Amino acid sequence: MAGDPDIRLDLDLLKALAHPVRVWILEALQGRVASPVELSKELAESLGVVSHHMNVLRDLACVKLVRTRPKRGTIEHFYTASPRSFIGDQDWRRAPPSLRAGVTNEALRTFGAKIAAAIDAGIIDSRDDTTLNWMPAIVDGRGWTEIAEILDEARHGILAVAAASRERLKDDEAGIPVVTGLAAFEAAVAVADRSAT
Repeated sequence: MAGDPDIRLDLDLLKALAHPVRVWILEALQGRVASPVELSKELAESLGVVSHHMNVLRDLACVKLVRTRPKRGTIEHFYTASPRSFIGDQDWRRAPPSLRAGVTNEALRTFGAKIAAAIDAGIIDSRDDTTLNWMPAIVDGRGWTEIAEILDEARHGILAVAAASRERLKDDEAGIPVVTGLAAFEAAVAVADRSAT
């Protein structure tokens, strides 16, 4: 049905994810605030290209304006990704699996690159309370649902902490760049491995 909000939501998210620059922008804005000027430098794209795709994402409600700042006679706009556009959010999980797979692959490559950069910089374990967990498990259908709910609660909690931090940080204060990763996926297990568990 054309008026169905779920169908409209899917179409908007499909459009948002239909261009690699928009996917890169959404990844770059996960849990942080940045301007098109900053993103154009990070992504090695022209400001015009980044601004165009940022406007598309804004119109699709995938990013939201957080603040503005006067800069050399213009106004610099600072955006963050809206929760519904986060890679893995249930809204975008309704997109076709073929599209999701490509976006998931790129998101995981970016996540891996962030891990590698932190290792190379010697900072991945620089804090005593750094959290790195990898927990394989065997669960039933109910367990799968319960894990998904726990991770969704954690995601909402992390978003609340990030929002409160943005309120406390001054414009000239960089803050602590943090990468969080929440994942629960069906593991590829050989038949022999399944029988041993």
